[in-house]
Amino acid sequence: MFAGIDLAALEKNSTGAAIYDGSGFECSTLHEDREILGLIFRYRPSIVAIDAPLSLPFGRCCFDDECCGPRKIRVCDRMLISMGFRLFPPGFSFMKQLTLRGIRLREMLEVEGFKVIEVHPRTSKRILRLENFGDAKNVHESDACAAALTACLYGQGKCREITGPDGTIVIPL
Repeated sequence: MFAGIDLAALEKNSTGAAIYDGSGFECSTLHEDREILGLIFRYRPSIVAIDAPLSLPFGRCCFDDECCGPRKIRVCDRMLISMGFRLFPPGFSFMKQLTLRGIRLREMLEVEGFKVIEVHPRTSKRILRLENFGDAKNVHESDACAAALTACLYGQGKCREITGPDGTIVIPL
């Protein structure tokens, strides 16, 4: 069992969620952290893949430039960009809330013993040459399916970790 979460920055917005059992997807649209945690606790997946930055750029403890300086992009983001993939780094203005929520959710899940990985579903879809998933009712659920499939591939050793000193993004081979 694998979970994919296309996390929204704010709880009032739609978060896509997918559970993949190796043969099919169960998709849903959630909002609050408690709903996401409830889904994960109910299914107890071996890997939870989250589409959101799950760490801050190297040398940062927060997003206050006076405290930590102007660095807004992680080494792992730069590495993925240099491979020709497009993404928004954690320090960009509209990504800050998403990053903080992702970090908080990752920490809550890891404390409960879950294996959590950071994924980028659009990159996964591009590598796997996938468009959308039949069970998905919207783009958030489709991205959650791609995240769950990436988690499954990761569990099978069919992924690559793009790793810097400030984080790891998992992509299919």
